[in-house]
Amino acid sequence: MNEPIDFAIVGGGASGLYTAWRLARASEAEVAGIRERIGGAGPLKIAVFEHSYRVGGRLLSATPQALPNNVMELGGMRFLSNQPLVSALVRDELKMGTVEQNVDRPENLAYFRAKPLKQRDLCGPKATPPYNLTAAEQAVLAGLDPERGSPAQLIFWAVYQQFPDLDPANKRFPANLTDYLMQQEVDGRPLYQWGFWNLLSRHLSHEGRQLAITAIGYDVLGANANAVDIIAENFNFTDDTKYYLLENGYESVLWRLAVQFRKSGGEICFNHTLDGFDTDDKGEHTLFFHDKADVRARAVVLALPQSALLRLRQTGPLFKRENRDMQVLLNAVSAIPLYKLFLVYERPWWTETGVTEGRSLTDLPVRQCYYWYTDPAGGPSAVMVYNDLDSTNFWGGYQVGALGPGETQQWDSPGTPPPEGSSEQDLRRHNWEMHKAPADMVEEMHRELQEMHGVGDAPAPIEAAYMDWMNFPFGGAVHFWNPGYKSREVTHKMTQPVEGVTAYIVGEAYSNSQTWVEGALETSEYLLQNRLGMAAPPKAGA
Repeated sequence: MNEPIDFAIVGGGASGLYTAWRLARASEAEVAGIRERIGGAGPLKIAVFEHSYRVGGRLLSATPQALPNNVMELGGMRFLSNQPLVSALVRDELKMGTVEQNVDRPENLAYFRAKPLKQRDLCGPKATPPYNLTAAEQAVLAGLDPERGSPAQLIFWAVYQQFPDLDPANKRFPANLTDYLMQQEVDGRPLYQWGFWNLLSRHLSHEGRQLAITAIGYDVLGANANAVDIIAENFNFTDDTKYYLLENGYESVLWRLAVQFRKSGGEICFNHTLDGFDTDDKGEHTLFFHDKADVRARAVVLALPQSALLRLRQTGPLFKRENRDMQVLLNAVSAIPLYKLFLVYERPWWTETGVTEGRSLTDLPVRQCYYWYTDPAGGPSAVMVYNDLDSTNFWGGYQVGALGPGETQQWDSPGTPPPEGSSEQDLRRHNWEMHKAPADMVEEMHRELQEMHGVGDAPAPIEAAYMDWMNFPFGGAVHFWNPGYKSREVTHKMTQPVEGVTAYIVGEAYSNSQTWVEGALETSEYLLQNRLGMAAPPKAGA
């Protein structure tokens, strides 16, 4: 029988490709240490098995025909200035160009409850948001600078009422926010057992919360997830936090990792859907792929989102039905729906309302409208619509239903592979073509955009593409921890759920930086350093 490969990495997204790339670059000393853990001899043999015909996972960069030099991010689009792993990878290792993203501008729109406002109208002594706020909430808004403030500050204000140490005015902010929060109790119950919405309701009225999450643009940041983790997530968005886009698209990071991984001798196998795996008495694994040959491996890395993990056969040491601990761990998070749609217009009609960049906000299902590209010469331009939770369900209703026998939607199948040897530009064009938006969806989106801008005669879009990340096989774009779980302990456990078994789980879902690629890389590094003994990579700026 042929020798097993050393690492079978299932999933060609950020965590899977990054893990494969790092293993392929391991030093001789690191390889020797890994061999002590998984067995075998010689250079590591590593293969990535991907369900679809593309690497990228929940990164999806696309280019429309009318804007051949522009990149539209249908998936993850940016990283933060306080994320060292992504920063080091993108800037120091791959030498990729970045662009700072401008998001909130006081002159942009806030179309709330059918009342046309500017964002600066929501804060300051003359603030006029159409919400029935308490006197205390109105006082918070009145004290904010109209040019810099946002009603989203109400969420922070409510947190400060519960935990005064977190209020910058008190100058007692803890050195480690998560450690501090894990030590807190509310009404005799540990904070990690609280849902965030339940906690907010102690200090914030229903109207105040509605205004805050509408103004922040993300319903999920006020959701009833684990209070410890979602408070920490909200504190990622500080006044000095900067957002960075990739000049060639976020997905190009993974394309370049894939090229380097292959040059190092690694293999990427597309159209491989894992059904499950078993482990023999020697500790070696047999992976069962749908309609593909079985694969034997000394170690398995599952770089998969929660929904894909839940679909695996209930066999083997990790997923067998009797492993109750694993079932509890798998349900520690909830998948969060996110949706994006890009509309390309023959001209930037929104400039007639005084907006050119950043984003405008509304409580319509549109939720967030980014002026992604405004041609200064008045030529083809694009907007991005971005929403989460309930709004995605609205737009999901416009997706085409069941087709005829033997026909499948693009989200139900691996998709059509791009031509062999495609350039990055070709790959982005292919992504756009694979995600064209249905006509009814485009028509309704165009109508709502006109309503929020107060324009009734905008030209119809000339191109449109979308992605609803609840669709198969993803089952959600990002994940949040559920109340009752100590997330750090689960993260540690999930990287190697059964001690002594060389089967590992990485990815954003069970990380401590959920919703970000940084979280995917964090879990990969935890596996590489703490489970396999590799050295840490250089940090950004080191």
